[in-house]
Parts: sequence; C-alpha cells; structure tokens
Amino acid sequence: MTQSGHRGHFLKCLEPDIRLDSPLARAQPYVQAGVKWTSVVPKKQMFERRSSDDRYNFGGATGHRSFDFSKAPLHNCKQQTVMNSILALRRGPIRYRRNAMIVYEGDTTDYILLVDKGVIRSCKTYRDGSRGIVAFHFPGELFGWSNDQIHSLSAEAAGDTLVFFLKRSALLAAALGDSRIATFLLATTSNELRRVQEHSLLLNRLAECRLATFLIDLSTRMGNAHYLDLPMSHQDIASHLGLEIETLSRSITALEKSGSIARASHRTLLLRNRASLERMSD
Repeated sequence: MTQSGHRGHFLKCLEPDIRLDSPLARAQPYVQAGVKWTSVVPKKQMFERRSSDDRYNFGGATGHRSFDFSKAPLHNCKQQTVMNSILALRRGPIRYRRNAMIVYEGDTTDYILLVDKGVIRSCKTYRDGSRGIVAFHFPGELFGWSNDQIHSLSAEAAGDTLVFFLKRSALLAAALGDSRIATFLLATTSNELRRVQEHSLLLNRLAECRLATFLIDLSTRMGNAHYLDLPMSHQDIASHLGLEIETLSRSITALEKSGSIARASHRTLLLRNRASLERMSD
C-alpha cells in the first residue's frame, strides 16, 4: 500500500465522516500511547512529536495565550452550559506553524473553525498573484460560516496557531435543539458581517485614518487598551488596509510624530493618546 493510500485508510478508520480533501484530514492528529503526532501544512513540515503536556508550547512564542472559553461573550445565554455544548463537538486542537495553510480556497465547508491560540488571516488570492487579507481572527472567535458548498477564501496562520474544528452539520443540529446555541451562532454571524461592512467602508478613508481605526479595533479585541504586541506582520496589516508597505510605514511614523503612538520595538506599539486615535477613526 502506498503512503497516501495508507494515510487514507487510516483516516477512514479513525474518522469515517472526514473527507480526505478537507482541512481536518490534512492536519489529522495522531494519538498513540499518550503522545500526539500532528500533521501540519505546508508539506515541508512533516510530523512533530509532542506530549500531551506541551500542547500549548510554541517553542518560545509569547504574548498570545490560549483563549479562556469560560469568558466567551454569549449575549445573556447561560454561558458555561452553551460553551460546553459547543466544545463537546470540537476536534483538535490542531497546531499550525506561521504561514501554514489551514483552509484553501475551494475546500468544502464541512467544518467551522474556532481559534484557540494565535491569529488566523482570511485571504483572497487573485490570478495575477496578488492577494488581499479580508479579516483577522483571534482566540475565541468562530468563523468559516458559508451558505456555499466551498470556501471562497483561504485561511492561513498569521503566527503559531491552535485551531479547533467543529463539524458544520453537528453544530447546526445542536442549534436546532438548543435556542441558546442558535443565539450564539446568530450573534457570531452578525459580528462577522459587521466587521466586513466596517472594513469595506474603511478602505475609502485616508491611510492614517485606516491605521488608527485598525489599532483601536486591535487593542479592543486583544484586551489591552494601551500596549500592542502586533500578532501579524506589517505586510499583513498593509494588505488588510489596502496600503503599500511604504505607505503603512509613513503612516506609523506620522502617528508617532503626532504623539498618538510610540514604538517600543518593531512589532510593539504603545497607544499614548487613545482619544486622538479614536477621533481619527470616527
């Protein structure tokens, strides 16, 4: 039996309902005698051996802790009960290295993704090779909903990332049986649509306004009002804001000269005058 054939047979035995072309199949965890082997993409990154005790150890990566799901906002639902019901459906977590592909454009929408640690970027790649980053997804955020049969966007790890996979059909069945889960999914979908709308409007504004809005939103989502350890590269930020990297660099310098921000390091920003940034973003 060939290597690919053996892998296909193994996956069918382990998880009979996993499509072999799905993102979960490409990153299926192997568990044997308390040791987990995780296949991560791209293909150059083969299997990594790690014990169950260090599943959250990223070899020195700091600043992005695993999400505490007990603190997830459930909009007046019975928080812990609903989260337990959703997490009971999870598979993983699967570990991805920086820039690894999690979902390809054209993959089937069999699974919903739930970020446990790190940041994921949703991208659209065009025929000329250029790409646009539509959104970033942070710990505790659920994404990947679509009425289409295939994903129109790819999902990539912006840094070392842990991801849970939730079977779409199982999650929808749970929502039909529990209105609290349905309320949570509705709120999640509404928030995602709101972010897409805000992002489309943001692209019509001046570069400094785009950057100020992005920094305010990022600080809110990361839960730190004044200190930002950027979890993505400057190139990713530029692509997301529809700017050239040089324009982004000039915008950061302009905000720094105005006293709105200060650079502690290349990837760390201090929001010295949050009120000024908020006025620019209005």
